[in-house]
Amino acid sequence: MTIYIAYNSTGVSAATQTNVAVGGVAYTTTGSRMMLQLDIPATIQLRIIEWGVSFNGSAAATPNTVELAQVATGTTVSTAHSTSTILPYNDPNAPASRLTMATSGFYTGAVTRTSTTVDRVFDSQFIAPTSQYIKMWPLGREPVVAPSKKLQISMNLQAAVTALAYVIWEES
Repeated sequence: MTIYIAYNSTGVSAATQTNVAVGGVAYTTTGSRMMLQLDIPATIQLRIIEWGVSFNGSAAATPNTVELAQVATGTTVSTAHSTSTILPYNDPNAPASRLTMATSGFYTGAVTRTSTTVDRVFDSQFIAPTSQYIKMWPLGREPVVAPSKKLQISMNLQAAVTALAYVIWEES
């Protein structure tokens, strides 16, 4: 089984992913924000293995609502991922993902969430701005994102923070 990982970052480089320019996206306003969006091709479905988010807040405050969900209509964003392919997470000899990081595949950016009609919510949590959250599903109980749908990690911010989010999946 080949698994893949995607972050809400502009791309991996020699710098650490906690750096705003490379890793987490700085959200400077409050409200509903889309952190990461994967556009699933019509030929595959995704089995979600794990997802997570962390914030860099320095003071305790009202928690942010963070959600992992399948949506039919994606959010229009201004920043596409800087690399064109998603490489395997667990096997360096496996093929690249069939999901590409082009303008129709993977989006990042501190944008207002425009698609609020959710097909299915896989997980929803209150997460403090000074904290982090990781969810790994038990084997055989992982949620599946249908072909031609979008997978979104979105949040409703209570304060300006930098967020680093990721999702790990397998394709079938």
